[in-house]
Amino acid sequence: MFGLPPELVSKVHKHSPRFHKIIQKSLKPKDEPILIISDRGLGQNSLASMFGYGYYHSTLNKKLNAEIVFQEVKKGFMAADDHVTKAINKLDKSSLIIVAVSNKLGRIGEEKSFRTLCKERGHRFLSATGLGDVSVNHFDLFLEAMNINYRRLAKKGLAIKKKWDKAEQIHVKTSAGTDITFDVSGKEAIANIGKYHEPGEGGNMPAGEVYIPPKGITGVNGKIVVDGSLKTVNGSLLVNSPLTLTVKDGRVEKVDGKQAKLLLQTFQKFEDRAQHPERIRLISELGVGINPGAVLIGSMILDEKVLGTGHIAMGSNSWFGGDIKTVYHGDQVFKKPVYYIDGKKMEY
Repeated sequence: MFGLPPELVSKVHKHSPRFHKIIQKSLKPKDEPILIISDRGLGQNSLASMFGYGYYHSTLNKKLNAEIVFQEVKKGFMAADDHVTKAINKLDKSSLIIVAVSNKLGRIGEEKSFRTLCKERGHRFLSATGLGDVSVNHFDLFLEAMNINYRRLAKKGLAIKKKWDKAEQIHVKTSAGTDITFDVSGKEAIANIGKYHEPGEGGNMPAGEVYIPPKGITGVNGKIVVDGSLKTVNGSLLVNSPLTLTVKDGRVEKVDGKQAKLLLQTFQKFEDRAQHPERIRLISELGVGINPGAVLIGSMILDEKVLGTGHIAMGSNSWFGGDIKTVYHGDQVFKKPVYYIDGKKMEY
């Protein structure tokens, strides 16, 4: 069924109530149509189709108005399959969309991003991308990170957001050597707390991070030691030897470490593809993980949510209030961050 072997189908059925709980907590469906978009996975890594089918099976059990569509695995620069775009475009306004894909959803039309489209049409959505980075053996770990106390998550996330919204500067340090400052004056943080109840709202599932863009493109300086996980052009992976990124006036000027080549190759690939290659190495995001149920596994959709980690990203940030628009957005995770807001240590 849906390209899954019987033992995985049986596992999905077992956890159907948990998928229903996620939909209820995060989207609060009434009688809106629900469109679920997935793919068949990458080789043995069929986690995307497990999650797509998991959501769909739970809607059938509760007699919700749901449809599921599958497409080929997409890279970020590719367009979504025509039948997927048509399914999205025929939705009534204020419908619900759930995305569970191995890499990217793909472009929906030539101009609008998926998030922009959802905002304009009032669709609420859940999104999990990059699921092809990990095997089906991580299915239970994802479910643990998705079935948490969302009230506590919201309390923590909104408290951090309130502090970051008022900040002029955020300074981050780690014992591994990260020492970097972000000018965030005038910027607003986003609390990804798994609550998407208003028209146009949506975000990642698993949830559990607070993130903010820097002011302009030159307001980040220092160094970042990436010792958690790394996002490359070929997917995410756990770091086996820390990388040090030297940042001056908002741009990554140097990458050192045994795995530096992976990140440098990623930059080059996207620079070759970008209309404005000079934007690829710009620092675009500072984030903090707040999900107590998440663990580092080498999948960025989960890793950046882990409580006790922080992350930065290079590339585009225009969709969450930043000033950079490009074809690339790459998160990189570091462990045990300490945040200082305008010189005062942040407790969280």
